[in-house]
Amino acid sequence: MNTPVLYPMQLSPVCKSTIWGGNRMRDCFGFQTKLDNIAEAWMMSARDDNPGFIINGEYMAQRIDKLIEEYPELLAKGNTDPACPLLIKFIDARDKLSIQVHPDDAYAQAAGCADPRGKTEMWIVLEAAMGAELIFGTNRDFTQDELRSAIENGTLEDLMNYVPVKAGDVFFIPAGLIHAIGSGILIAEIQQNCDTTYRVYDYNRRQADGSLRALHIDDAVACSRHFTDEEVAALQYEGGDKSCLADSKYFHVEQHTVRAAQTFTVTDDSFVSVLVLNGQGVLSFGGEDYALSAGVSYFLPAGMGEYTVKGEGGSVNIILSRT
Repeated sequence: MNTPVLYPMQLSPVCKSTIWGGNRMRDCFGFQTKLDNIAEAWMMSARDDNPGFIINGEYMAQRIDKLIEEYPELLAKGNTDPACPLLIKFIDARDKLSIQVHPDDAYAQAAGCADPRGKTEMWIVLEAAMGAELIFGTNRDFTQDELRSAIENGTLEDLMNYVPVKAGDVFFIPAGLIHAIGSGILIAEIQQNCDTTYRVYDYNRRQADGSLRALHIDDAVACSRHFTDEEVAALQYEGGDKSCLADSKYFHVEQHTVRAAQTFTVTDDSFVSVLVLNGQGVLSFGGEDYALSAGVSYFLPAGMGEYTVKGEGGSVNIILSRT
């Protein structure tokens, strides 16, 4: 049996356009694309419908999903499941997103969704316009009948919990919590590898062809519930490590601002995603240096071992995500 080559694999972004997207993917990260209104850049995507490509080293020009299919142990030592559990993105909301909710694992499987897992996610706010806000759950408990009535009567926004945001804020969003990113916000998103979204309300906006975007009211009502702050925190730190941004059942996420050289380790238990938010730096592994700059994403395969990060001309700000 062949043994995969373990090294930091730089991934290409997968850019996506929607009616609410902006231009900060070009301005902040220099992504080259012909798309307008770039709403999302999928920075670590091992999905067969929108795969990232490896752009350096031994596996240059290969799709990351196909490489993991060949070597599922890249996700974790002894693993035989080629389905990558995480999807990592940048999202640029020039306009506000639809009010939406995602299923949990049980609902996704029972409903026969194309993605057989739910979608718990988290947001790290990178930029926010003055007065920017987002929807984070509801301002009170509700029944399914009350939620359906609010949607049908046009009073849904009265039930929403609006939160002002600034750069550096972190939001953990368990499956079933209603949410929406507001206008003027740029975020990094770490999520379960699921693209199932139930749109509850979209402000009656029309697409380029004049049609209204589809709503998914029955599924949304069935999935949604009220969460207290204590419930969200318990899920965010289910693993017990409160020194990081999240230590949940689905992902462990750390943020590091690195100036002097700092050593990290990729264990056998999980791959690590390195996402650079800003600054300049170098990731060193096996006698080779790998450049770090805003918008760069690396997949570090499980069992890769120790690597070093250091800032250049100042500090480099990175997000490390693993399962």
